[in-house]
Amino acid sequence: MSEQKNMNEWNETTNENGQMDRAGNGTETVNYEYDANYSAAPNVQEAPKERVVLGIIGAFAGTLIGAVCIVLLGQWGYIASISGVIMGFCALKGYQILGKGFSVKAIVICAVLMIVMVYLSNWATYALLVAEVYEVDAITSFRSVPMLLSEGAIDSGMYYKDLGMIYLFTALGAVPTLKDHFKR
Repeated sequence: MSEQKNMNEWNETTNENGQMDRAGNGTETVNYEYDANYSAAPNVQEAPKERVVLGIIGAFAGTLIGAVCIVLLGQWGYIASISGVIMGFCALKGYQILGKGFSVKAIVICAVLMIVMVYLSNWATYALLVAEVYEVDAITSFRSVPMLLSEGAIDSGMYYKDLGMIYLFTALGAVPTLKDHFKR
């Protein structure tokens, strides 16, 4: 019985130039050096490039969600920890989702947006209370909050205590989100 080669078997040889050739059935030779389908480099996927502008939009949307929570809960007489946690979480996740990346730049951008939005949302909470008490429109009351604070009509100790608590709760929402991201 004679030995026959299976069509799927390949013989690899080295030609006179030291290049690896692969031959099957004795009819086909593939030179790896010139084979368009052959790649010596491993197939490495590059991380998607961070899109900062979209990330800022996502972080801003997240801080708006948190600001609405702060103002709504403030109208009901609560400075709830959940509102700050929501802002911290939503700002960072908004950046990650729309920005398609997360870097030190993202942390700085989110932190600045959260600081500004917490300040404005606490101010808006007091402005809406002023509008209710003095029966003025929201814009007039928003502009009058600093004056009422300086004159003592609004208890500045309570105002800044509320502001500090919201900053603390916002940090408590942001830190676990950051830890989760950097564990990956």
